[in-house]
Amino acid sequence: MESTAYYKYLITRYYNGTATPAETEELMAELRKHADDEQWQLLIQEMYAAETPDPAYDPASYEPAIQSILDAGKQTPVRRLWPRLAAAAAVLLLLGTSAWYIRHRSDSKPAATMAQSFDVKPGKEGAVLTLDDGSQVVLDSLQNGVVTNQHGASVVLQNGQLAYQGSGNGSSFNTMSTPKGRKFRLQLPDGTLVWMNAASSLRFPTAFTGSDRTVELSGEAYFEVAQQPNKPFRIRLAAETYIQVLGTSFNVNAYTDENNMSTTLLQGAVKIERKGRVQLLKPGQQLQLDQHNSFTIVNNADTAAVMAWKNGILNFQDKKLTAVMRLLERWYDIEVVYQGTPPDVTFYGEIGCDVNLASVLNFLQESGITFSMENNKLIVGPKTNTK
Repeated sequence: MESTAYYKYLITRYYNGTATPAETEELMAELRKHADDEQWQLLIQEMYAAETPDPAYDPASYEPAIQSILDAGKQTPVRRLWPRLAAAAAVLLLLGTSAWYIRHRSDSKPAATMAQSFDVKPGKEGAVLTLDDGSQVVLDSLQNGVVTNQHGASVVLQNGQLAYQGSGNGSSFNTMSTPKGRKFRLQLPDGTLVWMNAASSLRFPTAFTGSDRTVELSGEAYFEVAQQPNKPFRIRLAAETYIQVLGTSFNVNAYTDENNMSTTLLQGAVKIERKGRVQLLKPGQQLQLDQHNSFTIVNNADTAAVMAWKNGILNFQDKKLTAVMRLLERWYDIEVVYQGTPPDVTFYGEIGCDVNLASVLNFLQESGITFSMENNKLIVGPKTNTK
């Protein structure tokens, strides 16, 4: 093998998540050519041995699976939602990153690259701040510094996060809104940190002067609440729903176009109230509320999947086509329409949120779904026979 040191460098950067798109493509191209090359397999195993062993890694279990993946790479692609080929999946397994998803083989031919009309850019950092007098400040392109003053509180933008500093007037309210294709970070007057997903809004006072700290949320946000035991933090959602906490970190998904409203607790404790019903959550649990006031508790929730959006990932794990399309609508600021009844297809895996829409659709269509684009409207066609 030529340039062994260089390929070690590429594999290391890929494993650490620091490879550039050009480096990743170069590595994938080499893996496609050398999936059977003993020197490559020895190199990958050497790289794995240099890493801290994964306690879940069992060579007796993994190596047959790795070989089957390499064999599959000679014939057909692996169906999953990540821009990696079969040999690359084997690399990740050998390196012990078992959290990456390897899915069943597809008998379809490799999907054609999406046309330029699908090349919609991904979302980015940005938001709109609505002040108490109704005026609005677009935060997308502002420089660091004081954005405005609100009744004694300075509103400061610093490295993509808005913060309230000083003692403001609790009777004055601001609203932070993230349009489709935007997400943003906010530090509330009490020090609570909020990460807001696309198509969301949070209404809050410029100072918490009352007996509690109440904010109003629509959409999705992750909270790390500042501890003030004598002043509980409350979130008001739609349908007479409240979340009360003392000091904790949790995610709330309250989009109005989703079937369920969910709260996932990472640390601490929260109490959810809805129309007279009360439910306590423990860390790792998720509460799902449907439109009929039915409570469902999910123990050992997949918190990595829940927090994917905050960590720069579009997660499609166990999601139906319609749920995936709603996610894409919010992040790429597009409209999705269906030709007929949406196909009943479930997807698996994840992809970085910094890729263009075409990169996502290239892999979605491997399941047989067809797409077309008219202006900013994504048309989803019926499922075709992929055999």
